[in-house]
Amino acid sequence: MDPEEVAPLLEELRSRPFLNGRYDAFQDEPSTWTAIPERAARCLESMRRREHPVAAVIRGIPIDDEAIGATPLDWSDPTFRQRTQHLELLAVAFATSLGEAFAWDRQQDGRVVHDVFPIKEHADQQINSASTMRITWHVEDAFHPHRPDYVMLLCLRNPQRAATTFSLADDWDLPDHVVDELFTPQFRQLPDISHSIDVAETEPRALLFGDRRHPYVCGDPYYLSPVDERLQAVLNQWYSEVERTMRDMVLCPGDLLILDNYRAVHGRAPFEALYDGRDRWLKRLCVSRDLRRSAAAWVQGNRRLLDSTALASTAVVNA
Repeated sequence: MDPEEVAPLLEELRSRPFLNGRYDAFQDEPSTWTAIPERAARCLESMRRREHPVAAVIRGIPIDDEAIGATPLDWSDPTFRQRTQHLELLAVAFATSLGEAFAWDRQQDGRVVHDVFPIKEHADQQINSASTMRITWHVEDAFHPHRPDYVMLLCLRNPQRAATTFSLADDWDLPDHVVDELFTPQFRQLPDISHSIDVAETEPRALLFGDRRHPYVCGDPYYLSPVDERLQAVLNQWYSEVERTMRDMVLCPGDLLILDNYRAVHGRAPFEALYDGRDRWLKRLCVSRDLRRSAAAWVQGNRRLLDSTALASTAVVNA
């Protein structure tokens, strides 16, 4: 994408008053749906209607490195959101070609757009604010029945050239007996720690579903366990195949990566954070094709704010 194609829209977005991450009204503006460049809109429309491509990168979004300021050290400083609101609004505008961007009530104060940067206390944890810890490949929010259809990552800064990793389900070549097992509901999926939920147990589920030739996937191996020890060998074969087909993508400032969260898994390579205001910094969005299906999880009737604990067939404790 030519940066000039989006420059007028970005200039208009800079003039908006500070919304503190509350973008419901903006998503409902008819002009938002038609504002993004035509070529990008066609690509996203193809992802939504044809499920192709499964992964796409839109490049050329202008990022003023000086104007966005230092990479934050934690989420307590509100000023960095003011400096980057125009970029958040732009990402939300792109999301409207796929569906609606939404938030979780237990993640980053219920904000639709998440900031992803290293936090020193999280360095070796399995969470996106880690650095030295490799983020194991996963489906985003795999534990939840209303997980996003798409995940969007907008790169503001990546001096360490830390790779985003992903693998497409269509690339996997698995024996029939392994596919049979993965299509059978016999695996328990727990929430990741970013949702701060303690669960007693979850109902067994399948990890693959839909068309066997072009399956959908739902799993997060770091928080996954089989109902029977014999299934560990099946999981190991699946894990090996995903690793074999893993791709690395180093996002540069102005790159917007969009992944189909039903047909791909993603993660991140480890990197060394310096906590000097120059570390890797992304904006992340979760996008739903149809928020009506998540009505039981809406928080106080807000269709774009979902309750992380609204889990079907799941016992939740200490929520």
